[in-house]
Order: sequence, then structure tokens, then C-alpha cells
Amino acid sequence: MEKRKSRIKKVLLSLMCFALILTALMGCSNKASKDTNASVASDKEKIKLEFYYGLGGKLGETMEKIIEDFNKSNDKYEVVPIVQGDYTETLQALQASLAASKPPALAINRYPEFMKLAKSDVLLSLEDQINQPEYKKDDVLLLEQGLYNNVTLGVPAFVSSQMMYYRKDIFDKYNIDYNALESFEELAEAAKLIKEKEGITGWSIMWYSEHMIDYARSAGGDIVSEDGKTVTIDSDEWIYAWDNIRKWIHEDKIMDTVYGGNGWEWWYKTIDNVMNGKSAGYTGSSGDGGDLDFNKIATGMQKGFNGSKPRPVATSVMFNLFKDSPKEQQQGAWEFVKFFSEADKTAYWAVETGYIPIRESAENTEIFQNKLKENPNLSVPLQQIKTNGIAPFVDPTGGKIYAEIELAKDKVLIENIPAEKALKEAKNKAQKELDKILKQ
Repeated sequence: MEKRKSRIKKVLLSLMCFALILTALMGCSNKASKDTNASVASDKEKIKLEFYYGLGGKLGETMEKIIEDFNKSNDKYEVVPIVQGDYTETLQALQASLAASKPPALAINRYPEFMKLAKSDVLLSLEDQINQPEYKKDDVLLLEQGLYNNVTLGVPAFVSSQMMYYRKDIFDKYNIDYNALESFEELAEAAKLIKEKEGITGWSIMWYSEHMIDYARSAGGDIVSEDGKTVTIDSDEWIYAWDNIRKWIHEDKIMDTVYGGNGWEWWYKTIDNVMNGKSAGYTGSSGDGGDLDFNKIATGMQKGFNGSKPRPVATSVMFNLFKDSPKEQQQGAWEFVKFFSEADKTAYWAVETGYIPIRESAENTEIFQNKLKENPNLSVPLQQIKTNGIAPFVDPTGGKIYAEIELAKDKVLIENIPAEKALKEAKNKAQKELDKILKQ
């Protein structure tokens, strides 16, 4: 009898153990199922927003920080940066994605690239978005540059103007007051003195079409005639500015230009040469501010040529959204644009990168005012666009006139071909492209 009871107890104990093990296993299974479901839910929580841009150095780092802040600030959207080498590569990547009917949610483009996209009818109208009260469009600089056929297809991410940067120690050593120089020719005389005394390049010309266009327009030239029918890049004003640049580089050897490499490599090598004392100054962008040591460097406004007033372009680098991206991505992309465009965010962008903030109210933010006390150079780009800034040229050919200017730039800066020859060849080809448009 006792043995029978003992056997019954063992059976019951075994059944209890089995039941406990089964319960535990079921609990683990349920937990695993819950964890899997939670993971799936987590993956679905945020809508991914691909963002194409070609920003390097401090610009890229600052953009990543703002993206990170946005992603942490909301539970619905996640911006995924797709970084390109530069603006040209960004356009190429966009064109490939558009051809495959898989555009990103958002991109940043310069004005020429923006115009190409606008003409292709792929950009989303932002009229409804900019008229939302919270966007405060009356506070935004250069909003009109995003118009195409009277429809807003782009909004400013930041504002750029081409600035002059010089080594304070070297200029002071030879009693050269940059702000007292009245022309680019006087800057060339200063560059000659520095080359003779220091044995270094007196000034560096950036391998950049936008700068060469600024020089020509600051000599009194324009890209087309007032009636828009004639390309004028072979005018006396263009030839004067460009050929002086060529002579200073190739004949007098008081200036230089760095070219080639991947992405913006040539740009950053130019900056490095100035920072390392191989050159006394260079023409750069307001966006270089984040990469410069202002204990060594000062910012100056552009100079005119041949007695003309400087006419540097003030241009908006723009956010663009796309018609064929899903509606939920369009909504999310606009949320990021609004976030980036807030006064404190655009002020943060400005103090970190040197670019001009898109909102006038950004100047009054605490972050901007504090940085201004530390670095007064921050205000110079703002002064330049308010004093001398002009709008960029709208290329009616969709960039073909710009392309000829680009080719002519290389002939003058790199190949030492006289400006008159290079520019006349460019003008003839550009005129044919313009004539085609005018006949349509």
C-alpha cells in the first residue's frame, strides 16, 4: 500500500513538473512572440525618409547632427541620409532614382540643379506648405528663388554667397588693410608683394564657375543681354576679368588654383593651403566658416574689377520634394524642412557652418548673438548680401549656358588659354543653345 502511494506521489510530482515546464515554455514562446511583434511594430513605427545631399566636412557633420535631433524629436518619421560627393553627384543620383520611379523623400540642390529638376516636372509644389501660418514665410530670405512658372518648387535650406578669406598675420605683417583695398587689381598688387616677400602664393582662385561668374559680373559683365536674346560671356568685361586672373596665375605666378580629385577635394585642399601658410588668402564660400580658424583668418567682402562695383551672387541652396514619392513621405519630408527652418535651427546651422541663415529672425536668437560676440566675421556674409548681393542667373537652356562657362573656366584656369579665345568659343556654342529655346 505504501509503495502504491509512493508511486502515485511520484507520478503526480512528475505531472506537476511537466506542467510547470510546459507553462514556462509557453511563457517563453508567448514572450518571444510578443518580442517579435514588438520588433515588427517598432520597425513600422517610423516612416523612413531618404534624404539626398552632397555636403562634406563641417557641413556634413552639422547636417547629421540636425537629422539626429529631428529623429529623436518625433515618433513618426526617421530621416535616412544618403550622402553624395557633391551637388553634381546628388543631381545624378536623383536622376537615376527618378528614372527608376523611386525618388527620395527629400534632397538639397543648388540653384542650377534645382532649375534642371524644375524643368523636368518632377518636383512637388510647396505652395500649400509655405502658406501654413507656422512656416512664417515672410521671415524667410530668398524664398522667391524657389519659384518656377510662378509656383514654389523649392524652399531655402541655407543662403550662400562667395566670400574672401585672408591670413590676418600675413596681411598685418606687410601693413595690408584688406578692407581698404578698392578693387581686385589692388588685391593682386598685395598678392604680388606677399609672393616677393614670403615666397608663397599671394592669393588662391577657387576652381569654381560661380566665382568666375562673380568676377565677370563684378567687372560689369552679364551672362545675357537685357532682352534675353544674346549670350554676352565674350564681352570686354568678361575678357578683362578672366584674362587678368589667367595672367596672375600663369604668367605672374602670384596666384594659383587647385583642381581635380574626388568630390570637394580641390576645395578643401585650397583651404588647407591657406590654413597651412602656403597661400595668403582665397575666394571661398560663406559656408567655409565652419572649417576655418578665425584666430588666423578674417572674412572680407568681394572686390570689383576695373572700377566696377562688386556684384556677388546671393543664392539659396534649396530643399526639394518629389511628386512621385509616397504621400506619407512627402508629409514627413515637410516636417523635417519645417524643423530645419526654425529660427534657432537655422541660426545653429549658420554659426556651425558659416552659411547665412534663411530667417531674418535668426539674427536675434541667443545662439547667433553669442557667436557673433566671439566671432564678428560671422556678420560679413550678411553684410555682403545686403550691400552688394544680386540674384543668380536663370539659365533658360536648362544649364547649357552654364556648362559652356564651366568648360571655358577650365581652359583659362588650367590650360592657360587666353580668355578671349575660350570665352568666344563658349559664347558661340551657348548662343546656339539659346537660339533653340527662343525659336520654340
